[in-house]
Amino acid sequence: MKARHATLPGLALLPALFVSSPICAEAANLSKAINDSTVNLHFRYRLEHAAQDNALKDALASTLRSRLTLSTGSIQGFSGLLEVDNVSVVGGETYNSTVNGNSQFSVVADPKGTDINQAALKYQFSEDTSFTLGRQRINHLNQRFLGGVGWRQNEQTFDGYRLQHSFTPAITLDLARLHNVNRVFGPKGPAANQRGEFYTGLLSWQLSPTQQLAAYGYDLDFNDWAVRSSLTYGLDYQGKWALAEQQNLSWQLAAARQQDRHDAPLSYQHHYHRLQLSWQLDKLQLSAGTERLAGDGNSAFQTPLATLHAFQGFADLFLVTPNEGLRDQWLGVRHPAGPVQLALNYHRYHSDTDGRRYGSEWNLTASYRFSNQLQGMLKLADYQTSSFAVDSRKFWLMLSYSI
Repeated sequence: MKARHATLPGLALLPALFVSSPICAEAANLSKAINDSTVNLHFRYRLEHAAQDNALKDALASTLRSRLTLSTGSIQGFSGLLEVDNVSVVGGETYNSTVNGNSQFSVVADPKGTDINQAALKYQFSEDTSFTLGRQRINHLNQRFLGGVGWRQNEQTFDGYRLQHSFTPAITLDLARLHNVNRVFGPKGPAANQRGEFYTGLLSWQLSPTQQLAAYGYDLDFNDWAVRSSLTYGLDYQGKWALAEQQNLSWQLAAARQQDRHDAPLSYQHHYHRLQLSWQLDKLQLSAGTERLAGDGNSAFQTPLATLHAFQGFADLFLVTPNEGLRDQWLGVRHPAGPVQLALNYHRYHSDTDGRRYGSEWNLTASYRFSNQLQGMLKLADYQTSSFAVDSRKFWLMLSYSI
């Protein structure tokens, strides 16, 4: 009897144990999620000068972007992200931000204002599959077709949902349905948003540790920008070949086809090709490349959701492909000068339809890391026209600080 009576208190505690175990587990999960959460601050000051050989006054934009990023840890597979940006003008506003009314100056597309850059909820189904809902950053490959335009003070982000899945460690799929593009023109400008229905897809296959093949597709249906509604699909192949110790050859081959879609006012079919070769010897890198965006005189291959500043020169004169198309041929060299990283590029631009020379451009970049938190950069762009646009020169001085 004593033995039986001794077990009764333990039996009485069993319901409490079953109730408290989930509570304790949830408390532990919540505690871990809080501990895994991060808060980051990033400040980026930039001085940009733009001069063009036309009637516009030279622009001088002195802006500071302050970014607060809150990332939660995971709880039951769910995690959250909130990122807020503020762009403020330091000093006078002697530039055309596209929304400030200062049309007498050249354009520097960095409007002031505060905006929610990202606000997303992510659910991790498994190690291989995740689903993200909300405003988010999406960068595909080299961002030639889909990217965040990270160079501008207002980043380009996307509203919608995204599914990412790994079939194997080497084969991944990235699908998204988007309904709004938060563009670089600030939260209040007339061009700040482009709404519509956009489907994006990227299938990547890591063929080897040094080679990757990707297939992509973009179905864009703009509500108020029908001229850019299109269907684009293509392939991208990148690789690297070790030639000797501290010496390698890398390459990128890309081809795509674009056609009118949805309510596009013109009927067309255009092609895109890109070839780039880079030779690395220790710290020296030499590169050469060519890129073609076809045109027929009435329309041309366009990439409205790309990180456009990274292509066709820093002067940003070819953000919209001319109707005659565009052929860009370039040479580049990159090498450190002590602690300073230097890069120099030369571009020659021609029409795709008749080979007419548009112009040429020099780009220079010098970057220096003062510490893990503080980096500096100087950039120059000098475009000389032959038949397209006007001579243009741009200068940037930038400091970035992270906490």
